[in-house]
Amino acid sequence: MAVRKFSSISVETTLASGIGATGTTMTVATGTGSSLLGGVTLGPAVGGVYPDQFTVALDPDTTNEEIIFIVANSGDSFTIVRGQAGTTAISHSSGATVRHVLTSDDLNAFEAGLTNGGGGASSPDILMLMGG
Repeated sequence: MAVRKFSSISVETTLASGIGATGTTMTVATGTGSSLLGGVTLGPAVGGVYPDQFTVALDPDTTNEEIIFIVANSGDSFTIVRGQAGTTAISHSSGATVRHVLTSDDLNAFEAGLTNGGGGASSPDILMLMGG
């Protein structure tokens, strides 16, 4: 299970170019990638498995809202997992808003870590949420 990472200082940005419904990468406005992550560092893939995820919304608060997980980054480019938290992968236009969000799926994972033997207060998922 990936460690969910969060930031209280993430800064909203926009897509530098549009992405299709099957795209697995996105690029945000020049120079805004690190601000979007708000100080969060994502670990490198190990055996093709990404250890971390950072939840964002594309086109938040619109009928085109899609929740995605950022699992890797290089500057302003991100590797993404589409259609999360009950949303569907759809196309998004250049200039679409990209915002870090906390979803009910994130809170459910947090609760599961507390109640289902997730290690209690020492669980990595919980420590990342608390900033530890």
